[in-house]
Amino acid sequence: MQGIVRAFRPWWVAGAWLLWFVSSGCGAGDTAQPADPGQAQEALRAVLEAWKAGETPEDLSKRTPPIHVKDLDWTSGLRLVSYQAGETGKLVGYDMNYLVVLELKSPKGNSIKKNAVYTVTTHPEFLVARQEG
Repeated sequence: MQGIVRAFRPWWVAGAWLLWFVSSGCGAGDTAQPADPGQAQEALRAVLEAWKAGETPEDLSKRTPPIHVKDLDWTSGLRLVSYQAGETGKLVGYDMNYLVVLELKSPKGNSIKKNAVYTVTTHPEFLVARQEG
């Protein structure tokens, strides 16, 4: 009988630890928060202005608070000449989506206009990711 109790003891300890981990706010027990529209719009504007000024996504990740950016045109070397961002975004799930018209310039000097959708997350960190265009 003691052998059976000893065999279950590690599982009991692991189960108790998992229960504490989830109930203490760590791991899968976190409550998701919808993005703050004001903060999301400010983060998007900061990202687009930084790109336009010649900064890199890495520069934004070093700011306080950091903004993490994912935009393939930016990282592939296209320059942002101008942009027109919609005044209001749309809450999709927990993130804000914004329509933006981009005017880009290739390294060879060709002008490119694109319609893009940016998804902005404000919790737990700032993340701006391009979805389309």
